[in-house]
Amino acid sequence: MSITPQDLGSGTLDQSIQRLRARKDTCQKSIQNIARGNGRALESDQRKLKAELRQNALAEVEVDESERFLMLTPRLGQEAKIDERDNILSGEFLEIGILTARAVCHISRGLETGTGFLVGNGIVVTNYHVIKDKAEAKTAMFEFLFDDNRIGTPRSTEVYVADTDHFFWADEALDICFLGLQVVTDINIFGWIPLLREEGKALIGDATNIIQHPDGEKKRIVVHESVFTLVDNGTDADAFCWYSGDTNPGSSGSPVLNNRWEVLAVHHKAVPDTDVNGHVLDVNGKKISKERFAENNAQVHWLANEGIRVSRIVGALEAKVFDNPQYSTVRDDLLALWADPMCTQRARRASYDGMGKQL
Repeated sequence: MSITPQDLGSGTLDQSIQRLRARKDTCQKSIQNIARGNGRALESDQRKLKAELRQNALAEVEVDESERFLMLTPRLGQEAKIDERDNILSGEFLEIGILTARAVCHISRGLETGTGFLVGNGIVVTNYHVIKDKAEAKTAMFEFLFDDNRIGTPRSTEVYVADTDHFFWADEALDICFLGLQVVTDINIFGWIPLLREEGKALIGDATNIIQHPDGEKKRIVVHESVFTLVDNGTDADAFCWYSGDTNPGSSGSPVLNNRWEVLAVHHKAVPDTDVNGHVLDVNGKKISKERFAENNAQVHWLANEGIRVSRIVGALEAKVFDNPQYSTVRDDLLALWADPMCTQRARRASYDGMGKQL
C-alpha cells in the first residue's frame, strides 16, 4: 500500500499541497532560474522596488556608526559577485546569528515537539498545529538554550511555562499561535526576533536561514543550500511563501530568516510531491510503499518548505479585535516595539548583554 501525506507525521497537509500543486510549474521554473543565477527574473517590478528601497534605507542608517551595534556591513563584495546573490558576508553574520538563535526555543508537550521564538515582551510565536488552544499551552514547556554546548563552561537550559492570562492568540487559517510566558526571571536575556511588517526583506533566489529543533533535537541551523523560492502576492496563497532548506517534524514554528537575520516567515510545513490520487511520490516520480518508506523516508520528493509571511502575520495581529483588554494592550505594545527603527538593535543588545550575564 502506498503512503499518503498523513503517513509523514506532519499533520494535515491538504491545503499546503493544493497551494503548491497549483504553482508547481512556477516553482520548478523558479528553482531552475535560481540554479542559473537568475531567480529574480520571476519577481515582480513592485517587489524588486520594495527590496531596493528597503536596502537603500538600511544603508543610510548604517552610515551612522553610533546606530550600528551589530548591524551587517552593507554591500560588501559587490564588485566580485558571480551571480545575483552576494555570498561574501561580514564576519558579524556569525556573531549576529549566535545572538539571534538565543531567542529560539524548543517546545514540548509530552511526545509532541515543535519550535518557537521570542518576538518581544515575553511573547513566543509558534504554529497553531503545535499549540492550538489555552489547554494545550498549559501543558507545554518552552526550553531555551537547548543547544550543544561542548565549548567552554557547560550551560543549563532554562525552562518556562505559558501564561495565557498575559496573552494568547491562535489563528488556524494562518497556522499561527502567540502566547505569553510566565516570566520568573528576566526573559530579555535571550533577546527577541522582531516581526518587521515591511516587505522587501528577500527576493527569489536570496539565501534563507532556518533556526530549528528538528525531531525535538538540540538547536540546529540551516545556512546551506537554502533559498527563497516563490511568493504569490494577491492570490489565495498571499499569506504564504516557499523556500528550500532541510526541516523535519519538530521544526514547525521555526523562524525563516534572511542574511540580515530578519524573519521572513514562520515555518509550518514541508510539502511533498503527490499524484492526483494523493499518493506521496519519490525522487523518481514513483509511489512509495509503506515498506519502502519505513526503510528510507529520505526518498520522499519534497517540493518545498512553506512558511507564513511575517508581513501577513503582523497585519492579521493588528486587525484582530480582542475582548480581553490585557490582550489588546500586549498586542499594541508588540506592534509599537516592532515599529521602532531601533528594535532590531535593541533585541541584539539585550541578547548580547544576557549572554554576558550567563557566562
